[in-house]
This record gives sequence, C-alpha cells and structure tokens, in this order.
Amino acid sequence: MLNLHCLTLDNHTTIHIPQEWQRFDPASLKGTIMVIGRSDTGKTTLARYLFRQLCRYHGKVGFLDCDVGQSTLGLPTTMTLALSATNDAESRLPLPGETFSYFVGSTSPRGHMLPTVIGAHKLQMKAQEMGAEAIVVDTTGLVDRAAGGGALKQWKIELLQPSTLVSLARGLELEHILWPWRRDRRVRVHELRVSKHIQERDRETRIRYREERFRRYFGKASILEVPLRSTVVFGIEEMSRGRVLAFQDEEGFALALGVAQEYERNSQTLAVCTPLTSMEKVSSIRFGSLRLDPATGRELRASP
Repeated sequence: MLNLHCLTLDNHTTIHIPQEWQRFDPASLKGTIMVIGRSDTGKTTLARYLFRQLCRYHGKVGFLDCDVGQSTLGLPTTMTLALSATNDAESRLPLPGETFSYFVGSTSPRGHMLPTVIGAHKLQMKAQEMGAEAIVVDTTGLVDRAAGGGALKQWKIELLQPSTLVSLARGLELEHILWPWRRDRRVRVHELRVSKHIQERDRETRIRYREERFRRYFGKASILEVPLRSTVVFGIEEMSRGRVLAFQDEEGFALALGVAQEYERNSQTLAVCTPLTSMEKVSSIRFGSLRLDPATGRELRASP
C-alpha cells in the first residue's frame, strides 16, 4: 500500500501525495520539467505539486499551463504562464501578479498543433527572460497516436528541450511517446503510476467547466468598438458573429479575450463583447476558430 501524506496546493485544494512522488529531489530539478499523461491521470496535480516543491529551492519558478481545454491558470483557448515571487517557498497557484497568456483559439489542440507548440515555446522563453530557474510545463491530455497526440508531444519535447520528462500512465498508453526519450541523453525520464485517488471526469463535466469559466469572464464584459481599418488583424477570414478573438500586446501575448458581434461595413468597425475597456495597449487582434455565446459560455455550432 502506498504511503501517502497531504499537501495544500491552494486555498481550495488539498491532495494526497503518493510515496513515489515524494522520491523526487527538488534540489536536483532545474530547467524545464514537462509533465505528460492522458486526461484524468493526475497530470495537473503532479505539476502543481512539483511547482510547490521547486519554489523551495529556486529563486523564481515558472508554471506553464498548456491545457487549452481545461486550463487552471487562464481561460479555455489559451495557454498561461505564471511566475513565483523570488524566494517564495509558499507560492501557491493561482499566483498574484503578472501572468502571460498565448491565444490558440480553440479548446483542443487538434487542428491547432502549430500554434500550440509555438505558444508553449514563446511562453517558455518569456519565463527564461524573466529569470525562472525552473519551469514546470503541464501539457494537454491529448496523447493518442491516431489523433496526432503522439506527434504533438514528440515535437513539443523537441522544441522545449526539457531536462526532465515526467509521465503518468496506465499500462502502455504512453509507450509510443516515451520509448525514444528513454534512450536520449538530453532528457531524464521519470515514469510514474496513476494514483488510485484520481477521479475521472466525463465529457459533460469538462464542458460545464469551460462554460462556467467563460460565463464568469464575460459576465463583466461590455461592447468595445474595434476600428479594423487601423488595427493589425490575424485570421480575419475567420471573422463572424460569435467568433472568439484575442486582443494582443506587442509581443503577441493575449491581453484579453472577446467575442465578435456586429460588423459595420461603412466604418469598418467591429463591435466586440469583452471586459477590455480600451484599445490603448492593443497591438493586434487574432481570431480563433471557436464560436461562443458570451452570456451562457456555451460553444456555438458552425453555421451551415
């Protein structure tokens, strides 16, 4: 029987820590530490646990949430980076202070693998620029070879070049991803079992989670008029009512999300439902593929 102890990760979450998690020596972990696994394997919990432990040994630690569907730091459709305060051994997520988000535009990496990989790399570089000595990367649960999950993980590992790769698996479900990296000297691979305390969530629970996050966010929204004639626009071919978009800063990070409403052709002005109140810091906007009802947080089906 596994020896367990408890740890409070934030104000609302206390978790059981399996003995094999306790075998990690945080003092020996630095650089990028990537956690991979199928959905509902405890991947995010393990990543948060490692983040807490690393904060005790490093001046500044980054937590990179790459789960565009079930994000714990940012909104669905985005990946988000948070940084611990210097020498803060009690850093808990979500962290106060500045965060950085990258807009993928979908709640799944399927069909959006290139922006998913590029966004993760940009956020990793930002963490390094901000002085992070260690960066914990929580990845999506897409690992199926047939759905492209294997290729996504392989190329993300190649690009981010983690010093440590931690996997959580039931049986051989990650074998197609792990087997070459076990032999590659660039990375240390730690393979862990899935804890019996993990509870699986069904599809409807995941959908409700996203809807609630969107509903809360757009509950504070109003209409902002965006002058498209004088604004840099990426993905304008996706523009339509209900389309989710991101307001981006000069580095391409998301300042806020919005949902397109009415387009005034004569003035080339787009009405956007968003909590953002001014275009002052906006360098560009980018349209995603998701269509959304901001009042309910529900995804809208594509028009026939």
